[in-house]
Amino acid sequence: MKTIISIILLIITSISSQHLHGRFINEELFNKPVYLYDIFQGDSQPINKTKIDLNGNFSFSTRKYDIGLYRVQAKKDKSFIVVLNPMEAEVQIQVNDKDDTKRIEVLKSLDNIAFNRHFYLLNKIYDRLESLLFEKRVHEKKTTKTSLEKEEEYQKLIKYTTLALTDLKSNFSRTFTYEILEELKPLYNDSYEDRIKQYFKSETWTNSKYLHSPLIHTKVRNYLEYYSGVNNHDMLVAIDDILMGASNNYDVYRYCLSEILLYLDRKEFNEHIEYVSSEYIGDDFDIIAKPSLRKKIEGITKLKVGVLAPDLSIPDINGNKVRLHDLYKENRINLLFFWASSCPHCIKTIPDIRNIYENYRSAGLEVIAISIDKKEEDWLSVISNENLEWTNVSSLNGWDSESTDIYFVSSTPTFYLVDNNAKIIARPDGKEDVRNLLDKLLR
Repeated sequence: MKTIISIILLIITSISSQHLHGRFINEELFNKPVYLYDIFQGDSQPINKTKIDLNGNFSFSTRKYDIGLYRVQAKKDKSFIVVLNPMEAEVQIQVNDKDDTKRIEVLKSLDNIAFNRHFYLLNKIYDRLESLLFEKRVHEKKTTKTSLEKEEEYQKLIKYTTLALTDLKSNFSRTFTYEILEELKPLYNDSYEDRIKQYFKSETWTNSKYLHSPLIHTKVRNYLEYYSGVNNHDMLVAIDDILMGASNNYDVYRYCLSEILLYLDRKEFNEHIEYVSSEYIGDDFDIIAKPSLRKKIEGITKLKVGVLAPDLSIPDINGNKVRLHDLYKENRINLLFFWASSCPHCIKTIPDIRNIYENYRSAGLEVIAISIDKKEEDWLSVISNENLEWTNVSSLNGWDSESTDIYFVSSTPTFYLVDNNAKIIARPDGKEDVRNLLDKLLR
C-alpha cells in the first residue's frame, strides 16, 4: 500500500514540477553560478541557484514553481526572462552571446516560444494603443495632420495586434503567455466610459496567480496613467477604483497598494501618497510588501514638513559623539545629506552640493553629511579627496545604522532641510531641488 501511495505521489510531483535547464554559449560564463529570481514576488534574493558546467550546460533542480515569469541571471551577464508553467514539465533554453541577434533560443517549451515571439513587441504596442486612446479622448474634435497620422498609426497597431493574437490563439492557446496578453489587450473597440466599466470585471483582480506576471502591475500603471483624467485630475478616484476592484483578494489588494505607491513615488505625487497612507494604511505599514518602499512611505508619512526632526548621538570624524539637535541649533538652515562612498550617484552629486555649500555657507547654511559606510578608511578617503569641510558624521554601521532607521532612509543620496529649531522645512528630491529651495529660503 505504501509503495502504491509513493508511486502516486511521484507521478503527481512529476506532473506539477518543472525542470529548467539549457546551455550558455559564452565560454566566459563556464564554471560560473547562475541564479533564478521570482520577478514580481521576490525580495531580490534568488529562489534557486546552480552552476554552469565546463561545457556551458546548466540545470536548476526540478521543483514546483508557481505559474509566472522568472528571471535567470548568470554572474556578469545580461539576464533573461523565462515562463514557468506547471502544464510544462520541462523548459530548455539556449543562451547565445549577448551580441547575437537572437540571444535566447527556446529548445523546449511552447510557453517560452510564445513569450519570445510576441510578448515584448505586443507589450509595447498595447502601451502605445492606450496612449493613443487617451490622446483621442483628450483631442476628440481636432482633425490636424498630426491627429490623422496618429489615427493611421493606431489602425496599423490594431491590425498587428489582431494578427499576433490570432497566432497565439491558434498555436499557443493553452499557454500562460497567451492568457496574460489577452487580458492586457486594450479595449480599443469600446468607449472611454465602457472601458472603465469593463476594467475591473476580469479575473485579474481576484486571482493570485497573476501576481507572478506583469498583468496586475501593467493594469494598475495604465489605469493611473490613462484613466485618472486629464492632468491626473481624478487620480484619487482612480486609486479608489483600483483598490475597490482588488478588495476581494488580500494578496492582490496588497500588491496593488504597493504598485500604486511606487507609481506615485516615481511621479513625486506626495500629496496623493499622504492620501493613500491616511485612507488605506494608517499605522499598518507592514501591508506594503516591498521593504524599501515600506520604509520610504513610512518616512514620508511620519517625517512631514513641520514636524520635529529626530535626534540622535553620532560620532564625527574624530570619534567624538555629537547630537544632531545641538548641531541644528548652530545654523540658520541645515542640509542633512545621507550618502555613502560606495554610492556612485552620491559621489557624482558631491561637487554640486559642495558648490551650494560654498554659495550659502555665509548665509547660515551648514551641511551635515551622514555617511552609511562601514569602513572608516573608505569614508575618510572621500572626505579628504573631495575636501569636504562641512560636518561629517557616521556610526560606520552601514544600513544597520540608527540614523537610517529614524530618518527612514531607503536609498542614497537622501536630503532633508532642517531649521535651527530642529523642524523639518523641506525634503528635497535631488541636488537641483536643494538649490531651488535654498534660493528661496536664503536669498
